[in-house]
Amino acid sequence: MDKNKIFTKIIATSLIFSIGVISSSEVMAYTKEETVYSKLDSQGNSYDTVVSEHIKNTDKEQLLKDMSELLEITNVNGDEEFKQDGNSLEWQACGNDIYYQGKINKTLPITSKITYILDGEEISAKDIAGKSGKVKITIEYKNKDEHIVKINGKNTKMYTPFVVITGTILNNTVAKNITISNGKIVDNGTKTLVAAVTCPG
Repeated sequence: MDKNKIFTKIIATSLIFSIGVISSSEVMAYTKEETVYSKLDSQGNSYDTVVSEHIKNTDKEQLLKDMSELLEITNVNGDEEFKQDGNSLEWQACGNDIYYQGKINKTLPITSKITYILDGEEISAKDIAGKSGKVKITIEYKNKDEHIVKINGKNTKMYTPFVVITGTILNNTVAKNITISNGKIVDNGTKTLVAAVTCPG
């Protein structure tokens, strides 16, 4: 981004990352896939996190039992109802897959840090607002969900395999000459979508 005004608001309001387990998990003999969507502020701190669940009803069961720590659970793709007792859910599936979302107040297993460089010098997100120049933004992720497992008799550090997808939209009137080292850029003439995929740990 060269000689254009850079506003903290671009990152603070638009940067979203999602994480999902690479392999599906078995829940009450049914397969469930989970994706976490979280907005990041200009420092890389997560806020406004939404979790999306998909229970694959491969056996076309009428009732599906599930476990979830989510709050404000909502069915997002159907009118199937559920009963909740603590963390236990019972869905009136009627042979259908279940898609639902909810919020969670637990700390995410992935943390992030955003670093800003303006014309070769590191600068805070607060101070970069309104300035012009060549900007480099680096986003670092850390997988905190580590485990010690024995492999061939030796203790080995392993991480839960998450895929992290990061995306933001930049306004072409305040940013140009946009490049990315590990990701994809889509430019429609007025806005540029920047997206990246990584597997922390």
